[in-house]
Amino acid sequence: MARFPRPLKVLLNVLAVYAAFFALRGAADRWGAVRLEAGAPLYRHYDIIDIHLETRDPSLLARWRSAPPSAVVLRGGAAVRTVAGIVAVPLAWRAGSRSFVGRWPCPWNAPDGEYRLALLGEDALRARLRTGAFRVERRKTAPVPRRFAVLTWESVRPLATEEVRAPDGTMKDWRGLLDWVQYAGADGFWMLVGQTPGKAPGELWNTANLDMAPKVAAECRRRGLKFGVYAENYLTMSSSNLVPGYEYAIEMEDGKIVSTRAVSLRETKRPADVAALLKRFRDIPGVDWLGLDYIRNALGGYELIDQFFAEMPGVRPPAGWERLSREERVLWFARKKILRKDAAFIDAWQWWRAHYVSGIIRRLKAELGDSKPIWAFTLTWERGWQHGQDPVMFCDAGVDLDALMLYEATAEQFEYMVKDWSSYLKRSDAPLMVGDIVDQRLHQNSPRGPGELFYRLQRAMDRIHPDGPPRGLFVHDLERALHGRLGGYSTKDWMDQARAAIKRFKSLPEAP
Repeated sequence: MARFPRPLKVLLNVLAVYAAFFALRGAADRWGAVRLEAGAPLYRHYDIIDIHLETRDPSLLARWRSAPPSAVVLRGGAAVRTVAGIVAVPLAWRAGSRSFVGRWPCPWNAPDGEYRLALLGEDALRARLRTGAFRVERRKTAPVPRRFAVLTWESVRPLATEEVRAPDGTMKDWRGLLDWVQYAGADGFWMLVGQTPGKAPGELWNTANLDMAPKVAAECRRRGLKFGVYAENYLTMSSSNLVPGYEYAIEMEDGKIVSTRAVSLRETKRPADVAALLKRFRDIPGVDWLGLDYIRNALGGYELIDQFFAEMPGVRPPAGWERLSREERVLWFARKKILRKDAAFIDAWQWWRAHYVSGIIRRLKAELGDSKPIWAFTLTWERGWQHGQDPVMFCDAGVDLDALMLYEATAEQFEYMVKDWSSYLKRSDAPLMVGDIVDQRLHQNSPRGPGELFYRLQRAMDRIHPDGPPRGLFVHDLERALHGRLGGYSTKDWMDQARAAIKRFKSLPEAP
C-alpha cells in the first residue's frame, strides 16, 4: 500500500472534504433548483415554442400538480402578447418528461432576437429559479435579382401547337410568348407545368406541356431570360376526375358535409407527388426557379378541426365535444368561423393553418434542396392570414420570394389591402413580389381600361412596404393577355401598360 508524506496526505484530506462539500451542495442545488426553459435555443416564425418547468422539490411538485403555474415570454422585460391574445401560458404536468409543459405560438412577424421566460406568481422562488432564453430568427433566403420582373403563363393549352400573335403583329409558335416577355421588359417567364388531374381517369398530372418545359427553358436561356416552372398544389381542376387514394377537403353546405375538389392539407402523398414533379425540372439547364401555387387549404378544411384543437394553444372545443357526431362538430365549427365574433378563435385558426402549410413547405424544401430558389403565390386578404398564408412564416419554411396576388378586389379593397400590407411588413421582413392581372372584368370594368393595371402596379410598388419597393413585380398572365377578357382592348394595349409599369419599377431609387 502506497504511503504519502504527511503534508501531501493533509492536502488530499482537505481536497476530499471540499469535494464532498461541493458534491453535497450540487446535489442540494439540483434537488431544490427550479428551471424554466424553452425546448430549443432557436425558433422560426412558424414554430410553436415548447416551455418546460422542472424541479425535484416534492413540495413544489405536489402544489403545482394540484394548481399548475403559468409562464410568460418576455422581450425587453415586457410580457409578449401572441396569437389569439395569449399572454400567460398555462403549464400542465407531463409524466413522461417529469416536467410541466406549455406551448407558445410565435407571434405573427415577431421581431428577431432574444426572448426570455418568466414564471408568474412565484416571487418566493426567485433565488432558486433559473430561467432560460431562446431566439427567433428569420431564415436567410436566396438572393433575388434587382428589380426582378416576371410575366406568367397559367394555362395547360398545348404549347406545341400554340399560335401566338407577336408584338410586331406576325404569327409565331410558342416562342412568341417570349417575344412578349421581352417586349414588356421583363426578366423572366414563369410557366405552369403541374395541374391536377390529367385528362385520363385517375391521371395525376395534365401532361400537355411537361415535355415542352425543357424546350422553353433552353429558349429562355438563349434569350437571357430567367425561367421558372410551378405546380398547383392543393386545388384540382375537376370535381369528378378525382385522384385515387387522395383525401379531399370537406366543406359545409346547407347543413351537410360535402367533399370538395381541393386536396386536403393532411394528405401525406400530395407533397411527395408535387416534389417529384418539380424534381423532374429542377436540374434542367435553364430552369432557374421552382414555384408553388394554391399552397393553402384551397376549399373547405373542416377535416382538420380535431387536429387544430389538439395542437393549437389557446383554443378549446366546447363542452361535450367528444359526444358530438362528425356532422355536428363541423356544423359548430363552420358557424363559429363564419360568424367571426370570436376574434381570438379566428386568429388561432388562421395562424395554425399557416403553421401547418409551413410544415408542408419545409417538406418540399427538404425534397427539392437548395440548388434552385422557390417562389410561392399567396393571396392577400388580411395579409394572407384569411387563407392560412403568411409570407414571413413561408419564407422561414423555404420560400425565397413571395408573390402577392393583389387582384380580384375592387378599387377600394385594393387600396385597403396595400395599406394593410404596408403596416405589416418592412422590406427586411420578407422578400415580396407584387402582381396584378390582365382582366378588365376583375378590374370592375375600370374606365382606365388597361391603365388600371399600370395604376395598381405602381401603387403596389410604391406602398407595399413603408421603407422602399418590393423585391419583384409580376404580370399575370400571358394566356389572359392573348385570350382573356380584354374589355375591347388589344393584347398590345395591355402589354404596353405592363411595359410601362416594369420600366417604372426598374427606375425606382434604391431603398435606404
